[in-house]
This record gives sequence, structure tokens and C-alpha cells, in this order.
Amino acid sequence: MNRTIIIEKKGVKINNPILIEGLPGIGLVAKIAVDYLIKKSKAQKIAKIYSPYFPPQVIMTKKGIIKMPAMRIYLLKGKKNDFLILAGDIQPNDINGQYRVNEDIVKYFKKKKGKLIITLGGYGTGNIKNEPVIFGAATSKELVEKYSKLDIKFGQTAGSIVGAAGLLIGIGRLYKIDGICLMAPTQGNYIDPKAAFNLLNKLLQIMELKIDTQELENRVAEGEKFIKKLEEMAEKEFGQLKSSSYKTKDLTYIR
Repeated sequence: MNRTIIIEKKGVKINNPILIEGLPGIGLVAKIAVDYLIKKSKAQKIAKIYSPYFPPQVIMTKKGIIKMPAMRIYLLKGKKNDFLILAGDIQPNDINGQYRVNEDIVKYFKKKKGKLIITLGGYGTGNIKNEPVIFGAATSKELVEKYSKLDIKFGQTAGSIVGAAGLLIGIGRLYKIDGICLMAPTQGNYIDPKAAFNLLNKLLQIMELKIDTQELENRVAEGEKFIKKLEEMAEKEFGQLKSSSYKTKDLTYIR
């Protein structure tokens, strides 16, 4: 294999599609949100993407069978638009691969007459607790104005959007495809189902879609218990460090 290939199911009809990306990234926020959406909406898998730019490995299943690393595209039929959902367990592992694979995906979407790409991601804050706000970045002022009405915060973050979440809308703009990236604040060093839940709810609002989110809410509750435990450990460690510091000062202080 010397190039990226997209193997598509034959006979699939797609109407005015919107591309939604949810690949692994910071806090696995996008992946959790999209995987849950696919599961609960029963979206249909219509294509697989294989590439020599994916990590050099195969994946072992629980049944003992190996499979190649791949991205997957699912189709979810909507009232006004169909949704093509990009999911997977990997992203390209080098800079060149990121550009090549994401451009191939944009070209595929262009052929389907798609006009809007929505990417998802986490916005690393370093904080254990974050407000349930969704930040946004878009390819035009018109999109900023449109999605600001849905209480998405634009212009309040700075930095780079790395990987598919950034490149799909960046390259898409070169192909005259509109794009918006939705980002949920997350600590950044652990899996964050709460940020994924917040991100999914905003995405569902944009899609004008309702699904059962109870299972994900249960994961959020478990995650909050984990965060509370982290806070207790941090407070205990800080207390011990503070106590140790005072003792050291008493022993070494010279008048």
C-alpha cells in the first residue's frame, strides 16, 4: 500500500451531506462523543479508510483475529441534511501523513457535494474542573455569527488546532467548503466523559437530533468521582508538603 484508499459500500445514496469528525485527540473528548452518537443513532457504516500514514501496526481483536488500523465513515440520515460521521481509533502519525490523509478525506467529501465540515476536539486548560462551555473556531465571519446564536463562544481562545480537527476545516476552506471546530474545555491528561457529554449536546443541537444520553451521563458521574478523588489526593499531598516545608524552616533557620 503506497497511498490512502477509501473503500466505499456500493449503492449508498447521500443527500446534501455534512461531515462530522470525531477522531482520537486530547482527553478522547471527540472520540467519545462521536462513538456514542454512532451507537445510539444506529448510523450505518458506509466506508473504511486505510493509509500507509497510519501507525505501523495491526490490531488484535478479542476473538484473536487481526485487523488493519482504519478510519470509518458512517451515514446518518437527517431531515435537511445527511451526516457523514468520521470515526476511528487512530490518526496519521506524522506531519506529511496528516496533510495527505485529511486532504483525501476533503476530496472525498467534495465529490459527495458536501458544503460544511464540523470537527470536534478538546481544549486543554490544565484545570480539573471546567465550565460546560463550548468554544468555536470557523472559516468565515458568517459562520461565527450563525453559530454564536447557539451559545458557542468564538474568539475567547488562542493557540493551534492540531490534527484532523484543524486540518479538515483548514484544507476544506481551500476547497471552498465551510468549516467549524467545536471544542470542549478539558484538563488534558485524562479521559474526560463530561467534556464529551457537553460537546455531544451542542453537536446534537446543531444537528437538530435527539438521542438517549443516559449511558453517557452515567459515565460522567463516574468521572466526577474520579476527579473528586484526584482533588482529595492533591489536597493531602499539598498539606504534607506544606507541613514538611515548615519543619525544614524550623531546623535550618539561623538568627
